Amino acid sequence: MRARKARYLLLVVVIAIGAALMVALSTISVGAKIYVKNQLYQIFPADILIYSNSINIPYAFVSSLRSIPYVQSAEPVVMLTGTLGNKTVTLLGVPLSDIGYFDVELQAGRLPHAGGEAVVESTLGVPLGRDVTIYVYQSSVAPPVKLKATVVGIMSNLLKGFIGPMSLNLVVVPLDWLQQQMGIGDFYNMVFITLKDKSLIQPLAQALKQKYPQAEVYTQQSALSTINRVFNMLNIFFLVIEIIAFLAGVLTTFTVMSITVRERIGEIALLKATGISGRDIALAFVLEVASVGFLGGVAGGVVGYFGALGIKYLLIKLGYFFDVPIPFMPSLFALGVFLSLLVALAGALMPIYRAVTLRPLEILR
Repeated sequence: MRARKARYLLLVVVIAIGAALMVALSTISVGAKIYVKNQLYQIFPADILIYSNSINIPYAFVSSLRSIPYVQSAEPVVMLTGTLGNKTVTLLGVPLSDIGYFDVELQAGRLPHAGGEAVVESTLGVPLGRDVTIYVYQSSVAPPVKLKATVVGIMSNLLKGFIGPMSLNLVVVPLDWLQQQMGIGDFYNMVFITLKDKSLIQPLAQALKQKYPQAEVYTQQSALSTINRVFNMLNIFFLVIEIIAFLAGVLTTFTVMSITVRERIGEIALLKATGISGRDIALAFVLEVASVGFLGGVAGGVVGYFGALGIKYLLIKLGYFFDVPIPFMPSLFALGVFLSLLVALAGALMPIYRAVTLRPLEILR
């Protein structure tokens, strides 16, 4: 009896490992997908983004976009790379009239009201009121353009999360002032487009690609599709691991139940000799195995969920940015219990069949 209990305990552990792996990996995958999508919505708030390596998108093009009935907004931006002291910065020129669209989250100070005023990211460590000099390199042979600005605000976030988890050392200045200082006229290299009718995103994106073949045209939908493909491939890899774990559970169940049936062969013969039907004997074994599978599934679900939480906090403690949500999903927990029951029954099917098909005289012989 003691050996039988030990074998059943081992069987519970093996089944629980399979269920725990499934729950933990699936929960982490779902949480990571939610996190990445949320970051995409923050980093990419527009339906369509046009970006050109050169500052060659004219104002007339932006004006024509705004005149389209189904276009809600078209916000032009000039984005350049420069240096401030010994740090590389991303210089962003945004229109003051529509600065609310970019959702600047200030820690201190105010937004720029006129040319020569700037809002800087807090990572630059520049205090309010400081005059700063930014050097912008337009090419490898031309001398840098020297821009002087006064810091009037310090921000922690921009463009509904454009900074995201990484720092870009952003410096935000008025668009018209930046164009004047750089001598680029009414030209831009980035436009954020938001549509009223989301079904027209792809047609407009195709038309923009034809209009400006030298520019990159991105859509939020295409980015989401890429994310889904990446996570689908990751889930296939996780599925292989889960299948291996559950197959181990099936083999373990088969071995344990084969030994159990062999040990209880005399008991089975006695039951049959007293008139107990094979169906009732099979049902008794099935209930026994199902109880083991159910316990393994419940234990595995609990361990898997808290294991996913433990992995998250361990990675954060080690300094990795892994602040993803770990949602508790009852449907996933129920699936783990169901698969555990299925694994236990699948592994026990052959030994139980052999037990109920033996004749008492054959057992005694």
